[in-house]
Amino acid sequence: MTKPRLFLLLCLLSLGQAALADGGRLSLHERAGPFTVTLFTTPDPLTVGSADFSIAVERSDDRGLNRGLVEDAKVTLILTPLDPAHPGSESGSGQRLVLAATHAAASSAFLQAANFKLPAPGLWKIDIVVQQGRDLGECSGLIDVLPYQVATDGIAWQIAVVPLAMLLFAIHLALKRSSRTRSGTH
Repeated sequence: MTKPRLFLLLCLLSLGQAALADGGRLSLHERAGPFTVTLFTTPDPLTVGSADFSIAVERSDDRGLNRGLVEDAKVTLILTPLDPAHPGSESGSGQRLVLAATHAAASSAFLQAANFKLPAPGLWKIDIVVQQGRDLGECSGLIDVLPYQVATDGIAWQIAVVPLAMLLFAIHLALKRSSRTRSGTH
């Protein structure tokens, strides 16, 4: 393989690594009573505006008898802003979001999701409550929401991929032409 082709191949392979496999960031993986809860958030990074929180619930019994995905649990998300500098925080108006996650809103049959709008930037506490029959579990964590951005770094990189690929192709063609003219063949 010639050096220009090898260079082009390496550049294109490095572009493929920027793609996200699941479309979201792993934001929380915690034990919640008899369950293990995994939360994926989109966009990455989280910004004010549209958001998707997808949750996988697994049974985590110590004996291993009932381990596996739980598809019939009721999942509730409670988001509470903690940043006093922004309206809607606990020291402000006390705005709190209570959301029900559903299979209908999820992109995968194994997940439940809530699609909503994050109203303010700052640090938010998220409580996830899972109920299946008489079993109940709760876990919590913190998420950081950035101010609204027209293009996040992830989106800007995805937008730049096409022009970058076209530029690499043009360089490849130019190198190929110059190689032919140096060798005397047309």
